[in-house]
Amino acid sequence: MRFAFCIFKYFPYGGIQRDLMKFVRECDKRGHHTTIFCLRWEAPAPQNLDVEVVPIVGMTRHAQYEHFAKVVGQRTRNGDFDLVVGFNKITGLDVYYAGDSCYIEKARTQRNALYRMLPRFRSFYRAEKAVYDKTSQTEILTLSDLEQPRYRHHYRTDPSRFHALPPGIEKDRVAPPNADVIRREFRCELGFGDDETLVLFVGSGFIKKGLDRALLAMKSLPEERLDKTRLLVIGRDKSDSFVRMAIRLGLKDRVVFYTQGRDDVQKFMFSADALIHPAYDEVAGMVIVEAMLAGLPSLVTQNCGYAHYLSEQEAGIVLASPFSQESLNDEFLRLITSSQRVQWAANGLLAATRDELFAMVTTAVDHLEEFALKKAPMLVFVLFRYFPFGGMQRDFMRIALACQQRGYPILVYCLSWQGEVPAGFEIITFETNAVTNHARHQQFSELVERDLGWRHPALVIGFNKLPNLDVYYAADSCYEHKAQQMRTPLYRSMRRYKRLVRFEQSVFSEDASTKIMLVAQDQKGQYQQYYDTDDSRFYLLPPGVVADRKRGENWQEDRDRIRQELEIDETDAFLVTIGSGFVTKGVDRVLRAFSEVVREMPARLLLIGQDNTSQFERLAKQLGVADRVTFAPGRDDIPAVLQGADLMLHPAYMESGGMVLIEAVIAGLPVIATAVCGFAHYIDDAQAGVVMPEPFVQEDFNRTVLDALRNKDQRDLWADNGVAFGRAHDELYDMPRHAVDFIEECIHDVRA
Repeated sequence: MRFAFCIFKYFPYGGIQRDLMKFVRECDKRGHHTTIFCLRWEAPAPQNLDVEVVPIVGMTRHAQYEHFAKVVGQRTRNGDFDLVVGFNKITGLDVYYAGDSCYIEKARTQRNALYRMLPRFRSFYRAEKAVYDKTSQTEILTLSDLEQPRYRHHYRTDPSRFHALPPGIEKDRVAPPNADVIRREFRCELGFGDDETLVLFVGSGFIKKGLDRALLAMKSLPEERLDKTRLLVIGRDKSDSFVRMAIRLGLKDRVVFYTQGRDDVQKFMFSADALIHPAYDEVAGMVIVEAMLAGLPSLVTQNCGYAHYLSEQEAGIVLASPFSQESLNDEFLRLITSSQRVQWAANGLLAATRDELFAMVTTAVDHLEEFALKKAPMLVFVLFRYFPFGGMQRDFMRIALACQQRGYPILVYCLSWQGEVPAGFEIITFETNAVTNHARHQQFSELVERDLGWRHPALVIGFNKLPNLDVYYAADSCYEHKAQQMRTPLYRSMRRYKRLVRFEQSVFSEDASTKIMLVAQDQKGQYQQYYDTDDSRFYLLPPGVVADRKRGENWQEDRDRIRQELEIDETDAFLVTIGSGFVTKGVDRVLRAFSEVVREMPARLLLIGQDNTSQFERLAKQLGVADRVTFAPGRDDIPAVLQGADLMLHPAYMESGGMVLIEAVIAGLPVIATAVCGFAHYIDDAQAGVVMPEPFVQEDFNRTVLDALRNKDQRDLWADNGVAFGRAHDELYDMPRHAVDFIEECIHDVRA
């Protein structure tokens, strides 16, 4: 999956910044791609990390944030990302990681009416409303339940959008067996004696974390205790005002500031005697749990989201609300002098057995994967080859585009892709080193299965037979039927046969669950004959004829242009056969019939299809008609070709559907086809040509073709009948809609 993470400012020591990088590492481990958008990147140049620093525009901070949100919205709106995740509140988020407290609550309870008239307030309020409003769809990852009632009070947020996360402590925060050695060596390194009491204050954002309260608590200590106590302040923030406060309080020598952030905070925790965290406002307070796991007794305010862990574990003191500085002073003295300190430390260390304390990141990324699927369930299409002129390929493209129009992201796996890639499609082609086709297909199947392992698509839709398909579009006829009816026992002992049958079994066997979209009713009987496929798994699609195949008002102009292009006289009989796969389409039968035609009249034959033509070119030479036959690998003006020809020949050996038969009929081009074609009955229904019965007899086919070419009145009647049929049957053009309806039913069934 592709995730966009958005944060205003990145530096290594901030709480949400550290969480962001944990998310990125976990996503990378799972094979997802992440991009970080930020306004400021205050860290070493990232390696193997996709970071886009948005230019800062605007004089005020809120103007800069608004511009940032606008740029991120533009960058993520084009479908490049499955999910947009914010670590600050901005518009346009799919997911918000709720590391901040409720802004509107503070603005109404801690600010005056004049403040709420400022542009800054309106900007921050709009951003918060975009995330939490009852009309928003943003999912919210919460670190605690403290702020949820406030958001619901102000924004009527649907409670189902809140998703609680456990803490995400890193294992290196747990005190190791040699913690005493680390304590002694680190104190020596910092210049502190064993008899000094070291109290930690940790956290970027000194104001919110209550550093002023901590300094006042230090000042309140009895002089003899104060002389042996140091407050170590660690965090990335401006410290000037607090340094001045410490000097005013006479604490200059008792307080040490580390304001550039530290990579060795855990060593401080193993070396200190206590933690003080008297926050004014703290959604979570990861440092509380980290201190607990380090065996460090703590004093925290009750409004910290993670304060309850300290109470549950009996690993320190939680100061009751409402806050009282006098109470903090008293409890601070108890924190550093109480005989309970040893027990508090031991209780905190026991929390290392609570697995939920380390599960935040994996839980959060699980949610991100779930949200991405819920936001826009991705559809995966699988086919061996795509080229613009194949019948099955054209059906695939029309169905995939119809799915995209309903809002589904489209991913396509194939071995090769020819032609343009539709906007928004993701195409993954795999190279294989196999020599034979069946071995290439086996490797392809394995590569697809491996890549799908982390993507969790809504459905996998195959246009060739492969294992692990949710839906199969049955463009091909039954391979086992063909092998039994048209091949020898020796053929059925070959590896190619065994592998292709295994693929077909994976789709159609009675133990499989793949749903099958049929293009013709006759297919079902063949598959059930060999695989006992349950009726409930079949869904018959209507034909998917493109409406531009119908005869238009300017059809005579198209006819003249095509015949002029191909240098065909009006007196020449012009025959056409269209379809990739010349062997199964019966091109050899066409050439033999055509050789009889040219003995009777001037005629030309156009064979259109993407295939190896060498054997058919040799046959044309043997029959003496090579100079009257044109091979074309594909054309993008098939409607005009249909108008230009006099007769279509389609004597297929095997054909599940045969869309080109209906296309010719509605274009007013008479058709002679074999009864094995799934759509041959439309020729009879429209009375627009001849369906040759089985078993096929070449002489009968030759005679039928000649009779049709000799009888122009009959061909004109067939043409008029076909055109009228096409105008009277709207269901001929509705296949993509029916296919997508069925696909959505399958999505619902899978999710249920």
